[in-house]
Amino acid sequence: MDYFYDAQLRRYLLQFMRIFSGFQVAEGVRNGTTHYNKVPVRYADMQRMVAHILTKGSENMVNSTPFLACNVTSLLVARDRTQDPMLVSKVQVAERQFDTGSASYGSEKFPGNLYTTDRYMPVPYNLTMNVDVWSGNTDQKLQLLEQILILFNPSIQLQQGDNPLDWTSLYEVELTDIQWSNRSVPAGVDETIDVATLTFILPIWLSPPAKVKRQKIINTIITNIYDTGSIGDLEYNPDMYDFFRTLDTDFELHTISPNNYEVELVGTEAKLYKDGGSAEANWNDLLEVLSPQGSGTANANISIDDIPLTTASTLQLNISNNVDNDNTLITGLVSRNSLDPSKLVFTLDADTLPSTTLTDVTRIVDASKNYPGDGTLIAAATGQRYLLTSEVQGNQWGITANTNDIIEYNGTGWVVSFNASTSINQESVHYVKNLYTNKQYKWENVQWTSTYEGKYNPGFWRLNV
Repeated sequence: MDYFYDAQLRRYLLQFMRIFSGFQVAEGVRNGTTHYNKVPVRYADMQRMVAHILTKGSENMVNSTPFLACNVTSLLVARDRTQDPMLVSKVQVAERQFDTGSASYGSEKFPGNLYTTDRYMPVPYNLTMNVDVWSGNTDQKLQLLEQILILFNPSIQLQQGDNPLDWTSLYEVELTDIQWSNRSVPAGVDETIDVATLTFILPIWLSPPAKVKRQKIINTIITNIYDTGSIGDLEYNPDMYDFFRTLDTDFELHTISPNNYEVELVGTEAKLYKDGGSAEANWNDLLEVLSPQGSGTANANISIDDIPLTTASTLQLNISNNVDNDNTLITGLVSRNSLDPSKLVFTLDADTLPSTTLTDVTRIVDASKNYPGDGTLIAAATGQRYLLTSEVQGNQWGITANTNDIIEYNGTGWVVSFNASTSINQESVHYVKNLYTNKQYKWENVQWTSTYEGKYNPGFWRLNV
């Protein structure tokens, strides 16, 4: 792991010391008014230079009282709280839309950035702290101890951070031991300052850095994210720990995954389905989350023309069985259907189709009804290839072939070029283009299907706006 320091132990120490700040002791009555002296608290592990300055370079200086001194006595691994060290907890975070202009959040109707946070298992420790109560007399000691001891019955709970994703923010401070005095009895005439010691145990956690990333659910709408050549242009402040602030202009790749819709592509028409594919949905329901809001203000009355769909908007379809496979995406431009705005017009980018593995076929035919030279099909010629949708036995074809076979005319007769019966249940996949319609078909297992037409489940399609 690269260098990482988040000052976690330092924050625990500072918060522990703040428990004891603000205590006072009464120092007597002056002009009819009781005078109170605020008791300072400091970390006892002082640097030598600081101690030298406070004592003015003399060993005859006496520490003033009262004051409280905190110090660490031990830091031990808490084996009883150790859990699976390889655990990674994933938390999905949906941010409300944020308007950087007005520095406020918009309507809940419009989501902002979506994130996934990988939280790694923290390491448990038991931190033991001592608090020394320095007092110049017994009355000061009694005042301070009474104020402190009533807080712990036997412990108090603290929150060391306000990050809602921090699963280690809460911890306990428990009082476990009290040493009344450091003096011996009987006391002599030359005594040191009286010190009472309180011992506390803090069950704490030290956390490795979390991984914050944008969600990669494939049912997505992609718009722009900040496009710049230098991080300095972003007014980046390394002291800020706000991972969820939206950048305000010039966007390039902002991904939103609002719902688990399904997409069906038939010809050039793309339909949207919801409720597990049982009901048709309107594309506006999906595109509405990207309605123009340059100022961050929600627009309750969204017209169809307002919903962004540019000339470069594309629909990508994953034709593989692996939802994470980005190498099998079929892409096509999408535009609005002027007759039915609930559907989109899909224009295939042929360059994204898989490479054909078989020679193109002239046409797909029902060999039981048509034959070369019958008026529907032209006369047989060398190189003609047909994909059969039915069996053929002799007749005008002069060949026996099965459904799904590809036959070819070699100049003297028809021969079987692709035998479907011998390819059934084989793992190999074949692609062939129909020159009559310019559509590509795929052979997989037992039948020919369109390479890209059909219904796509959630996760196997993405809309890029």
